[in-house]
Amino acid sequence: MLLKILSYNIHKGFDWNNKNYFLQEMKDFIKHSGADIVFLQEVVGKNSKYQAQGMVDSQFEFLADQLWPHFSYGHNAVYDHGHHGNLILSKFPIESFENINLSTNNWEQRGLLVCKIILPTIKNLEASQGPKEKFFYAACSHLNLLHAGRLLQYQQIKKHILLKNGNHDIPFILAGDFNDWNKKSAHIFEVDLGMQEVHKTVHGAFAKTFPAIYPIFCLDRIYVKNLKIKTSIILETKNKHNLISHLSDHLPLYCEVEINGA
Repeated sequence: MLLKILSYNIHKGFDWNNKNYFLQEMKDFIKHSGADIVFLQEVVGKNSKYQAQGMVDSQFEFLADQLWPHFSYGHNAVYDHGHHGNLILSKFPIESFENINLSTNNWEQRGLLVCKIILPTIKNLEASQGPKEKFFYAACSHLNLLHAGRLLQYQQIKKHILLKNGNHDIPFILAGDFNDWNKKSAHIFEVDLGMQEVHKTVHGAFAKTFPAIYPIFCLDRIYVKNLKIKTSIILETKNKHNLISHLSDHLPLYCEVEINGA
């Protein structure tokens, strides 16, 4: 079975320079990507200032409405007028979820949203064994700006992946905005955990996704384990009516992977 995956920092619905509010266009873009599982960062869950200006403030509900039967939102950054965080949209049932606090300081509130996702039931070759459930874990995160904080977060994520992936056979997808401009996450995820970064595996280098207007930094990643990588591409989000306008300050990362047995 082929899984289509999209990871995208939506910048709270604004374009790269915080001028235009593009949430509807982002929703349309995500829909037309054809993804089965979507990992979103900087999604607003509540914002009274947005409400006062007539903008959608419950973005996770708006994005999921009529398109995604299953979704999970984990708020991390909490402030007086609301909160924002990570969101996973899924075409398949989410059996359970956990929002893990990854904050390492008082000014960056970060988290790891982990979902257990159930795939269509398959029939075992031996009828006596009955149907066999196939599932995988999907984790979405947005990490610190400073390297010292990210080092601590890598270790926290490693611990939770090992807890979920104890028997080493369960497929696992970790995606999001790693802010890993110095490319120091590879040792933990590739060496210690045996994961593959999709774009690096296909193209030999991490994807340049930031800033959207002229991408030079490799901040966004999709790491997978126990999945066969088929393709990985950076998706363009230029507005057709304005060549210098983008639907966020990040470009989305898309990939297709194969999961056996489903």
